[in-house]
Amino acid sequence: MPDRIVVEGLRADTVIGLHEWERMVRQELRIDLVLHCDLREAGAGDVVARTVDYKALTERVRERVESSRYHLIETLACDIAECCLTYDRVSRVEVRVNKSGALRFADNVAVAVARARGEPSGRPPHRVYLGVGSNIEPATNVRAALTALHDEFGALRVSPIYRTVAIGCEGAPDFLNLAVEIRTDRTPDELRDWLRSLETRQGRVRTGARNAPRTLDIDVLLYDDLVLAGGDHPLPDPLVESAPFVLVPLADIAAPVVHPVRGVTVGELRAALPQHVEGVAPWSDETLF
Repeated sequence: MPDRIVVEGLRADTVIGLHEWERMVRQELRIDLVLHCDLREAGAGDVVARTVDYKALTERVRERVESSRYHLIETLACDIAECCLTYDRVSRVEVRVNKSGALRFADNVAVAVARARGEPSGRPPHRVYLGVGSNIEPATNVRAALTALHDEFGALRVSPIYRTVAIGCEGAPDFLNLAVEIRTDRTPDELRDWLRSLETRQGRVRTGARNAPRTLDIDVLLYDDLVLAGGDHPLPDPLVESAPFVLVPLADIAAPVVHPVRGVTVGELRAALPQHVEGVAPWSDETLF
């Protein structure tokens, strides 16, 4: 039998389910992991660097689960497997996600998946982080935008929502801002064209005033580790570094991601800001999506 590290009953709370009533409150899930890895070096050397740091791995899994807003346990289980395989010493992983109360006459429903390094995930190749904002009927427009993104791109990871003070437009209503992770096979230009059309469909009026109130604003913040300098749409978006209303929600779902220009993680950029950023406050409603 190959070497394994087994984690049983890892607890995490998240919003998950198809039905509106399921998405009104966070639900506790129990997660079991079997991490296949070669433990001979660790056994011989008694050094943590030669094994899988399962404390760090499970913390990252919990962060991913608690920042997700998936409809299906199946999607969540596959995402957890993908997260575990980012650790180089893990060659294969088995994931079981348990959801109690999913069926009226059953104690528990579980989904189990197994993935090995190098296997195709079946998901589009490009990981993209978007910044989403609205300050005209923001709750309605953010909900509609998340629904449209899910319909087009499938599984989303969604940050907590923040109420932020409008900048550069005195007297304008506050924004609701959040970050969203999608997977896509579109190029950056193709993706921006689609996002721009979504903004238009949701009533975005493009006036000469750059900071005027808007029904919907979606920016491509990070596209894999792609760097595009100059032009109208540089990548990474400069707002990642300069705008707390972008960085704070982005760090909630992309803390381990390395900024391809700065060479530090998004979490490290966030740590350079005060814990409580003026003008950026958590918004309590988690039921928009």
